[in-house]
Amino acid sequence: MSQYTLTQSVKTLEKLFTNNIDTEQKIKSIKWEDLKQFSPLEKSFIMDLKEAVIKRKIIEFLSGKENKEGR
Repeated sequence: MSQYTLTQSVKTLEKLFTNNIDTEQKIKSIKWEDLKQFSPLEKSFIMDLKEAVIKRKIIEFLSGKENKEGR
């Protein structure tokens, strides 16, 4: 997974919430094809976020530590 800047992360999260993607279940069920209104970088963030939600490693993902630990 890539490490994202705070600005990129917040912008993408705000866009997700604006588009009513605001629960773990919605994040888990999202598909690349559902993200037409998002940029490629935002799509990558969202798919990485989805993986973090599934693995219950959200804090590690947001802090960028998942890249460094256990891989």
